[in-house]
Amino acid sequence: MKYKKYNLDSYDIYTIQTDKFKNCYIEVRFREDVRNINLSRRNLLAAAMQYTSLKYPTKREMIIALEELYNLSFTNDVFRVGYNHIVSFALDFLHPKFVKEKSYLNDVIGFLFEVLLHPHIKNGNFDNRSVAILKERIHASLDQYKERPFSFARTDSLQRIFKDSVSGKRALGTHEELEQVTSEDLVLEYQKMFQDAHCEILIIGDLEMDALVKKIQNLFYKPSIALENIPGTVVNPIHSYNEEKVASTYSQTQLLCYYQFKELTTYEKNFVGPIFSRILGAANMTDKLTKYLRTDNSLCYYCGFYLNYNNSFGMVYVGLSKKEVKKAKTMIVKAMKEMLKGDIEKEYFEQQKEKFLADLKIREDDIYGLIDTYYFHEVFGNALNEEYYEEIPKVTIQDLQTLAKKLEFTYCYILEEGEA
Repeated sequence: MKYKKYNLDSYDIYTIQTDKFKNCYIEVRFREDVRNINLSRRNLLAAAMQYTSLKYPTKREMIIALEELYNLSFTNDVFRVGYNHIVSFALDFLHPKFVKEKSYLNDVIGFLFEVLLHPHIKNGNFDNRSVAILKERIHASLDQYKERPFSFARTDSLQRIFKDSVSGKRALGTHEELEQVTSEDLVLEYQKMFQDAHCEILIIGDLEMDALVKKIQNLFYKPSIALENIPGTVVNPIHSYNEEKVASTYSQTQLLCYYQFKELTTYEKNFVGPIFSRILGAANMTDKLTKYLRTDNSLCYYCGFYLNYNNSFGMVYVGLSKKEVKKAKTMIVKAMKEMLKGDIEKEYFEQQKEKFLADLKIREDDIYGLIDTYYFHEVFGNALNEEYYEEIPKVTIQDLQTLAKKLEFTYCYILEEGEA
């Protein structure tokens, strides 16, 4: 694989040239400080830009255009990394060598930037019909988290513990804000995004990258240069311990235990954290939480632990019966104390490092994961796979203990099941 970054005037291009895949992938990301944008407007804008365009003014015409490009996949996404709000537009397409038309690559790239540069705006408005359809869809998607007890518990608990922080806000926005967005607002939001956001383009595939970048330069111009450095981590105040019980109609109780921390070192974030998480609650049936909560005591249906580095917390999650909550909390405390004491079998510890690297090797066959890893390395300082192979074997049990000392149990959220 050949990595190369192109620093252009108003945007950067990150490329990986590799012959591992039959498909190619290109993604354009607009990255801006979440504190300076309206989430509902930006989310609706992203959907509208992917739905239709000036050249393809109906969804049917957009679909036909994609089909004519050998069922080209055109998607959008909205997500947040620390204070970075990111809107992305991506194309997944066949390698040109599998297509008879010599103009195929030019047509694919042309389609992408035609859509991005010429959205469906007429007379100073986004197309009202498209906006109405998309508003209805987004209103429905805003409530989908309520369909499952764990997703509801996670969303509700984040809004409670981080009610005054971006960590508690959903990237989709709210019903109330969405309803107020007008077609004129979307035009202003489009102009703001192109004016204020960092723009980064990700490309991976067996392509002549220098030539492709020149094609993009001829097609895509962004009039402004964004220079603002946006933090990739939200460091929230460490709260005093608090416990909340919330009644529900779900048939299963959810127990969520939050552990806050101040910003971790780069070494802890990249190399210690993944091993810590595996041993505490992410090793698939052999970790401490699974052993104490499921194998030994049959207390729950599922459990796990993950570290959210970009919002400075770790979370233990358990699906169980409410009568088992008290004992489950005791077992969680026991597992965390063992991490703090370094009570970990040496052989098991080494096995988890080896398994992490084996899983990493498998993920190298994921075209999207590879380009994402490179992007996060360049923009946010995350490790490349090569660094993991070098550093993970060096992680010690003492490193896990040091990390455990930084985790402070500050919030316990219990979503109680309804009466049968």
